[in-house]
Amino acid sequence: MTQAASGSEHTSHYALKPRNPVRAWAIAACLLIAGVVALWTGLAGEAANVALVVIGAVLAVAGLGLGIAALTFVSNRTLYVVLSPDGFEVSGPGYHKSGAWIDVDSVSATPDGARLVIGQGHIERTFIQAPGGIADDQMKALTADISSRVRAARG
Repeated sequence: MTQAASGSEHTSHYALKPRNPVRAWAIAACLLIAGVVALWTGLAGEAANVALVVIGAVLAVAGLGLGIAALTFVSNRTLYVVLSPDGFEVSGPGYHKSGAWIDVDSVSATPDGARLVIGQGHIERTFIQAPGGIADDQMKALTADISSRVRAARG
């Protein structure tokens, strides 16, 4: 969480990132290492083993591809929330909502705190969900910050 300051008179910045895909990183590393070893073994010696070279190349490319996919997943699935004294802005992959605190009618959360809904009028809703669907300290801080700003705007 990156937060400029706390309280309703300052701008706060939150970045809700998904958990690091450790299993994907480990599999990608194993595939890449196995591929390089197979390539090296297949090319070593006077008679090159074509099958081993092909298998090594396929494993190395698969490991590299999985590593790139894991990196892309984490960077493209981050939800950014900016809370200013006047309003809020929520943006992420294919999602952008903003509004003024004075227009907020309701703020509700699921019992576990993993999902937050900001209501404006009868139709307009802004959804904020914790990465992985599990409320962590960052999501709890965001919820508390939004609650204090709505209370400050109302009274």
